[in-house]
Amino acid sequence: MKEIRLTDIKSGTLATHDYFGRDGKILVKQGVVMDSNLLNAINRRSISKLYIQEEGEDLKKLLSLKELDSFDLDDGFSPLDQDLSNSDSLAASIDRPPPETVLPILIGVKKGEEGLKQILNSQPVLSLDEAIAKSQITLSVLPTGTPAKELAKEILVGQRTEAYKKEILTDFDHSYEEVKRLLNSLRAGRPVQGTRIVSLVKGFVKTFLNDKHMLLNLVTSKTEDEDYVYRHSLNVSLISISIAASRGFDESQIVEVGISGLLHDAGTLFIPEAIRFKKEPLTKDELLEVQKHPMIGIHLIEKIKGLPTVSPLICYQSHERENREGYPKQRAGRLIHDFAKIIMVADIYESLTAGRPYRPAKVPYKAMETVLTTVKQGHISADIVRYYLEYTSLFPVGSLVMLSSGEIAKVVKPNGTLYARPVVSVIVGADRKMLSANQTKTYDLKTNNDVKIVQAIDNAKLNIAVMQGF
Repeated sequence: MKEIRLTDIKSGTLATHDYFGRDGKILVKQGVVMDSNLLNAINRRSISKLYIQEEGEDLKKLLSLKELDSFDLDDGFSPLDQDLSNSDSLAASIDRPPPETVLPILIGVKKGEEGLKQILNSQPVLSLDEAIAKSQITLSVLPTGTPAKELAKEILVGQRTEAYKKEILTDFDHSYEEVKRLLNSLRAGRPVQGTRIVSLVKGFVKTFLNDKHMLLNLVTSKTEDEDYVYRHSLNVSLISISIAASRGFDESQIVEVGISGLLHDAGTLFIPEAIRFKKEPLTKDELLEVQKHPMIGIHLIEKIKGLPTVSPLICYQSHERENREGYPKQRAGRLIHDFAKIIMVADIYESLTAGRPYRPAKVPYKAMETVLTTVKQGHISADIVRYYLEYTSLFPVGSLVMLSSGEIAKVVKPNGTLYARPVVSVIVGADRKMLSANQTKTYDLKTNNDVKIVQAIDNAKLNIAVMQGF
């Protein structure tokens, strides 16, 4: 947020933004006349500074997409044909365990629009709506405590031992299995302990603090599974943690964001599989079935003891949009919780980079380009996207790129607001031969003007291990 001194606001002018206090609560709404009586009333409360949410000038330049046009993108590019991997789409016929019980809220709920209204009028949902309407929930959240990004360690290429990489991958695999167990338990109506979820996410945050770029690299690890919701939930949590850290939130706030990211799509498991795995466009009634899942998520999450009180709300709002074009309530940005805005960006980006039955995955750069277009259209927060870019760059950490030297490299570190000039680690030489670990070299494109990125490469088309070159 940008700081505005109260003395800099001229009496009689209109508030051009929502003005927030230090606690994140709106003090003055956009469009209100800032007359002397109002300014004096604020001053009497010993408030000397107000805050506004402002789109960064650096991001405005990116939103023109002119810089993006300089890169020749080819989703199908594959210079190493001998290493092509199988990228067949998930089959909807794969056997998945059915729910052992029916969620009580779904008993008697009808199909289509009438059913959506029924679940929107359920008590847990109405309670959240009432709390929002009465401003009982602080939707705008400012960082408190020591920013986690100041505590996070930065490990460079060559400093990670093979034993360390193996340990990280083993822990990651275990975490993925734990996510599946947790979500399947919710789906089957079995009790879930909130302490398990909190402990899992605290483990992700610990990984971030020990190696600040590792989570975003792990996100590039894609696997074919019987259901995309498991990996999607895990990856959204990891991306959300990184965005929240970039925003300046402290460890406890980041854990809340990570938990909400992990659970934001839990209700998806109750959408009929014929709809979720359909390869053709959904009908209007099928889309309405999909739109039930945030409310289903509320009913699931409220039964879990020991979770942050904000988690049901984040689940509820993670598919809203800044310009009222989201669902389920078409709320505007000022009525959407800041944590939900983080989950929103992570959800969109991760969905784009993962294959679905109805479309192939995008290369990470293309996904980021689409995210920027979505900002331009007013759907998601420009500020949140800027925080994400600062931590992952236009060519996201872990993704592959072709360099002007003819080499292929992995993006290993962003360079702040120099979004198109990250640090890269070369893994394939100009002769198209894979480099060994001791041959790997890095280019910092911030200072190296002799090399530049000329093409984004689809990670899925090359047999490159997630830790290779990292």
